[in-house]
Amino acid sequence: MNQKLQIAVLVLILVLVGGAASLILMGAQGPVTKSGILEQNEIWSGEIHVTGYVVVPEGITLTIEPSTIIKFKHYRGYKEPWKKLGMEVNGTLKAVGTPEKQIWFTSDAEDPINGDWLGIVLGDTKNSEFNYVIVEFGELGIAQFDSEVVVSNSIIRWNNSEGLYAERSKPVFMYNTLYGNGYHEIALEQYNENVQILYNIIRDGHYGVHCEKTTAYLERNYFKNEEFAAITAGMESHVVVKRNKFENIGIGQKPPISIYGGSTAEIENNDFGKGGIPAPEFDYEDIKNFELDYVPGDLEDRYLYVYDKVDETRRTIKKIGQGLSFGWALVYAENNLWRFSLGSGEIGESLDFIKIDPVTGDYQRYGNDEIMNPRGLAHDGEYFWVNDFSLLKIFKFNLEDGYITIYDSFEIPEKEKGGTMGMTTDGYNLYLKSRDGSKLYKLDKSGNLVGEIYLQNNIRFDSDIVWTGNYFWASGGCEKGIGKFTIEGNLVGEIYPPAKDTWALAWNGNYLWSIQRTCEMWDDPKIYQIEILNDSI
Repeated sequence: MNQKLQIAVLVLILVLVGGAASLILMGAQGPVTKSGILEQNEIWSGEIHVTGYVVVPEGITLTIEPSTIIKFKHYRGYKEPWKKLGMEVNGTLKAVGTPEKQIWFTSDAEDPINGDWLGIVLGDTKNSEFNYVIVEFGELGIAQFDSEVVVSNSIIRWNNSEGLYAERSKPVFMYNTLYGNGYHEIALEQYNENVQILYNIIRDGHYGVHCEKTTAYLERNYFKNEEFAAITAGMESHVVVKRNKFENIGIGQKPPISIYGGSTAEIENNDFGKGGIPAPEFDYEDIKNFELDYVPGDLEDRYLYVYDKVDETRRTIKKIGQGLSFGWALVYAENNLWRFSLGSGEIGESLDFIKIDPVTGDYQRYGNDEIMNPRGLAHDGEYFWVNDFSLLKIFKFNLEDGYITIYDSFEIPEKEKGGTMGMTTDGYNLYLKSRDGSKLYKLDKSGNLVGEIYLQNNIRFDSDIVWTGNYFWASGGCEKGIGKFTIEGNLVGEIYPPAKDTWALAWNGNYLWSIQRTCEMWDDPKIYQIEILNDSI
């Protein structure tokens, strides 16, 4: 073998680490390509080019050495969603750099933008760690579920939605720099406990830290130049906010902290502009190879949020609902569309229930004092039914004198696994998507589990489902984005979504209606009327 070929060859070395074989991946010259499910412990160094979705399964450890650069192949269309790549960790990920040798998770594009790749998702992992890493240009940065992961001394920036996200976890976030993420720099939703947010710089975005059904301790953080609010806490959260520094937050936010929805807070000894609390100082530099000159969600945003009005599978007939933001619950009943508000209501103590004229887009609000986080809405011809993601219950209700009246409620199956989204009815039974999206629970109207529908070929539903009388339509579970399924769980049709992220679906007998996320920061009409043109597969 000649010298040039030797230099170009990929170096693959099996070594024993802690008694277990590990595969070392490093490029003698040029990047190493990587995709798929890891089958043994691996150690990455040099430049890694991710060309397919990477999974670190349970029992496997991926170690990433200092100075490693991991570039994900970028994708910016909507007709081949499987090309949007990311990393899922159900085993252990150790990404530990140094102040001088940070680890990069980034896009491979020459002109990267927000949303070029999916991000890093951690599930049921306790020993994973991120220290001195840079995560940029993803759909989100790092998300953890049922985990206890420390993210420290790291830079999280220019991701399309959240920088750091957690559900049912106990994360520690300290000494990080977060900025320019599209929605929240840090979002903590659903039963996070004892979250520690310490000595971070959180700046130049829209919202700082958001909590739902979460307890969190925030100390010695520096919040600067957030457009709307530094800290928000709703849905019965409790936050302790001590000795933090706030500068130039929102318009009229005094203090720049919003506590609502039955939440409580201890707010003590903070610096709102007249104190002497110093900003944290770090031993690493905020280095950049590319500069994104906008915050995702701004008018200059270059991400593709709204797709072609007409393609070979469907046509967008109408868009309504401007000013109502996005949501996860929609149903067509009594010749109207119905949904809930987002964040807080104007009438009752919780979210408003909203009736929308599908022709004019005019709407009327109704009061609600109990339903907290609706993610799945149905109507059986007599009553409304809603699945509550945070309360882990299904509620039966109707309207009386301008308010929701609840007639019954029951707990969802396997609530110990966490809340789920997506529910529909055939008029006789309720169908609730499981948390992992692999099946539908079939429930009678008293909440008894009477059957399960497993999806075929290991596919997964995403956010919502609707029964049309002959089929289920669902977000996810197919290549194009919105799938048609038989009562046995077989995929028999699919169409492309009309915009980014289909979060709720309804059916009026002729057309699909959906709530699309588009961009969370936009005040655009997010309810779409969809004509199906060709759903063949």
